[in-house]
Amino acid sequence: MIDLTQYEELTKVYKQAQKLERECEKQVNKAKRINFEKAMQDYDRIYEPYIKFRDTIFAETAFNVLLKINPVLIEHRTGKKLKFVEVFGRDFNKLTKSMVLHVIMLVRESSIVYKFKNDVKMLNEISIKNGDYERPCQVGFESPIWRNGEEIDAGYQYGMPSDEWLNLSYEGKVKNDEKFESMSQRERAEYMNKNYGMKYKLKNYSNEKP
Repeated sequence: MIDLTQYEELTKVYKQAQKLERECEKQVNKAKRINFEKAMQDYDRIYEPYIKFRDTIFAETAFNVLLKINPVLIEHRTGKKLKFVEVFGRDFNKLTKSMVLHVIMLVRESSIVYKFKNDVKMLNEISIKNGDYERPCQVGFESPIWRNGEEIDAGYQYGMPSDEWLNLSYEGKVKNDEKFESMSQRERAEYMNKNYGMKYKLKNYSNEKP
């Protein structure tokens, strides 16, 4: 088992992040009692100290510890087993915001993109055993793929590449999403196989309409 609580530098910044988060939460709750609408408008500003610490000092410390351990990860989308460095590389500063978030998730909870092959004791002292993802991959909503700290595939949303979907107008998103959601799971799998080279086994999916 990988025991992340044994790494003092990591547990130290984890506790600091928890403390900052609690302080920000208190400020938000206090602001809500005074003026709820204004508190919601100021939410991001109030939480900024915690978010900044989490995404820099805490995330980089987590990255360096994981780089030291270099555990085997399982890629959600493909099932491939890869070393941490094969996925995230060796330079924290090259990571995208999404990669940074998933480094954080790897030490705090089970990531939906990559997970540890071995059992692991998280920083909150909860042990996670190797097994299925809590949120299994859904047809047409495939996770991104990263190699050596670079995104080689942004993943998919509603049956189309994530970057293309994000660039659609609101009306375009609604039209595309409604069309995709009207398909059966088998139709979705067939569509992804034909258009994007996925390898879903059609017999595993229901042809029942939603």
